[in-house]
Amino acid sequence: MKFSIVSIVGRSGAGKGTQAKLLQKRTGFRLIRTGDLLRKRAQKNDAVGKTVKQALDHGGLIPTPVVFSLWMPLLEKIKGEGKARGIIFDGNPRKLYEAHMLEEVFEMFGWKDKFRACYINVSEKEIMTRLLKRVRGDDTEEAVKGRLAYFSREVKPMLSYYRKKKALIEVDGEQSTENVHKEVMRKLRRFLK
Repeated sequence: MKFSIVSIVGRSGAGKGTQAKLLQKRTGFRLIRTGDLLRKRAQKNDAVGKTVKQALDHGGLIPTPVVFSLWMPLLEKIKGEGKARGIIFDGNPRKLYEAHMLEEVFEMFGWKDKFRACYINVSEKEIMTRLLKRVRGDDTEEAVKGRLAYFSREVKPMLSYYRKKKALIEVDGEQSTENVHKEVMRKLRRFLK
């Protein structure tokens, strides 16, 4: 049985979560939503839980080892069960360091060359408009600028890395949700077969 791993990446507000859910519905792949895992982990009243809660409450960064400690049991379970046709990561990896670590895990599980990053490309200008419209407490102009700067600093080098490895597909995120999904499916079709 063919096994595929797809990561939906892009700037905040690019529609990653929506596209990850649509892809999951279409493929039946297991969906790993790091944000949900972190919110659940933040409920534990221990050192890691408190660190995660603090970062989530104040828009801080979660240390990569914490993120991996949440991913590993899920990836082990998926590998052990052997039933899943694939995995979708919603919004991760977000750093070159995480990409390298994931690669090691994929190699260990025999999933080498089974990964593609799907970049939902939306301009900074459009992101600013979208995020300031959605009126969420953490979507101030300053916060959005901070997230855009983070994307340029951390995520772009990772995208370049995947591009060089021919593991990146790029999708125009400034069209309707339905058309973005159609383009995702069209560009991933050969990889998913």
